[in-house]
Amino acid sequence: MELFNENSKLATVIHKDHTLLPVINRLGVKLGFGDSTIKQLCVREGIDVTFFVEIINVFHNESYFSKKKLLDFSVTVVIDYLLKTHKYYLEYVLPEQERLIDLFLLNCQNGCKENELIQKFYNKFREEFINHVEFEESRVFPYILELNEMVQHPSKKSVLSDQFKNFTIKGFEQEHSDMDEKMLDLKNIIIKYLPPNYDLNIGNSLLASLFVFEKDTKNHSRIEDKILVPKVRQLEKMIKGDE
Repeated sequence: MELFNENSKLATVIHKDHTLLPVINRLGVKLGFGDSTIKQLCVREGIDVTFFVEIINVFHNESYFSKKKLLDFSVTVVIDYLLKTHKYYLEYVLPEQERLIDLFLLNCQNGCKENELIQKFYNKFREEFINHVEFEESRVFPYILELNEMVQHPSKKSVLSDQFKNFTIKGFEQEHSDMDEKMLDLKNIIIKYLPPNYDLNIGNSLLASLFVFEKDTKNHSRIEDKILVPKVRQLEKMIKGDE
């Protein structure tokens, strides 16, 4: 599969892979960019062109992941993107999936006990997903930014805040594996065990939404696990002397 570069026209990029639309939105770009190349657009909007190209290629091509290039970006750039992704998940993806589930149940015929199990399982998944995001935003990201600030400006601060003294990045990757398993369970319930009394089009739309969400979150997790975590380990070693 081809990769995009800074000279690729963004309109052409979208025609070749429309699933990149929410990704470019999170990178700070809205539709209406004419025939601008990625480089022209990024210069105009004040976006890091190399980061833009790397991120869209990660989402476009599942086999592509230039860890060396991505490790060159500052943690502040990576976290800013991740926060925008969280906002997209919480304000659009989850509400849209809830809307589809409501329609799914509303159009159920001749008994819906099995179908209602989907809502219960999804509600549990949603709760755990939101808790995971809130943990990252309230604990993990502030911890990383504080470490980074100490390394960048050692004269301003030499000791971690009390809330982070015993905090480490260990165990962070396992949480992503747990969420991946729960998403797989949810899809399997829909694929394998639904009785034939549901609206086909709504059921298919719900399942398609879950597949798209799964792909997006897996790439999101790859960026956190393969880029953010190694950078944090480096920062921890510099500040705490951790191995």
